[in-house]
Amino acid sequence: MASFKVRALRAASAVPFLFIAAWAFQTMDGEKIGILSKPFVDSGLIEWEGGKVNIIYPFHHVDFLDKLFVGITPAFAVSTFAWDSVAWWQVFSFLVDLGPLYALWILESHRASSTWTPAYFPTVFSLVAQIIGIGPVAPLYYFLYITFGPTVSDLGRASSRNLTVWNRSRIPLLLIILLFHTAMVFAMLFSPDMADRHFWTWAWQLAPFWIGLFNVIIDQFLGLLRSNRRLFASPKFLLLVLGQISSGAWVYILLSSPYSLSTIFIPEAALQSEFLPHIRKVLQADELAAFTSTFLWLTYSYFDLYSAGLMGDEWLFKAASLPVITLICGPGTAFIVGWYMREMALVSPTKP
Repeated sequence: MASFKVRALRAASAVPFLFIAAWAFQTMDGEKIGILSKPFVDSGLIEWEGGKVNIIYPFHHVDFLDKLFVGITPAFAVSTFAWDSVAWWQVFSFLVDLGPLYALWILESHRASSTWTPAYFPTVFSLVAQIIGIGPVAPLYYFLYITFGPTVSDLGRASSRNLTVWNRSRIPLLLIILLFHTAMVFAMLFSPDMADRHFWTWAWQLAPFWIGLFNVIIDQFLGLLRSNRRLFASPKFLLLVLGQISSGAWVYILLSSPYSLSTIFIPEAALQSEFLPHIRKVLQADELAAFTSTFLWLTYSYFDLYSAGLMGDEWLFKAASLPVITLICGPGTAFIVGWYMREMALVSPTKP
């Protein structure tokens, strides 16, 4: 077990993640979202130039859940109803790419070195992200991962079996994510009836909970059966399918969107006081902070592997390739490729 001094030094080195989290939290300004959404909540109606939809209330029939999420639904309507067409394109990429992020966080929780560390509880982080946004939450997750995860000395002396999650999971995680996340996202954005899009927005709010719950239930069930079958749980197959979906969404945006990538994904620096411009900025900042911190975490991981002798000088090339892969295939696929390269270094039987 690493000493307090080592943990403190790793925490100090990971402070940039806290800056990203603070920027996202301040930029997204959840209090302003509540204020700007209040007229819609009070009237029980989301009305815009293209139509109107009654807000479903109650939805979960659990009072605190309904009160917690009702103010978020008008904000998502900006994108899901294509009320703001720029936000629709951005959220299409953003939410599809959360599938790989959820999957890889869950796989990280199955790593032996993650047991009883913050990374062991991905559902907690992803549920909080549904409330305040993944932009502030993802950097905090990575900060805690670096602080309490395996150190350079741990990487240097541990066997690859204890370091990796490769081919360890028995959970049909792919099907769980496709059912409780990806399918809901497509329903939110492509249903012809706006009322249906509103319904699926409500349903999706608890997607991380259902993913985490069924992940545990099926894992325990297969464990009781002592099943060695991986079904659709092979990480390689899971990564391939989710990567194809994310890349497909990205290519669709490149070929079909009338807007530039900077218009879709980069938030304006100026403060926004109106509902639509602020929500667009919130969604853009949410995604930017989440994936910037994700790629920064991969870069830190590559450097740890290099320091432990598990990766050669190519760690710099791997880190530099992430923005290039993002431009070609999208951030979700870039995360998958980056994580795969990291995993291959961990399972390598020989040091470079």
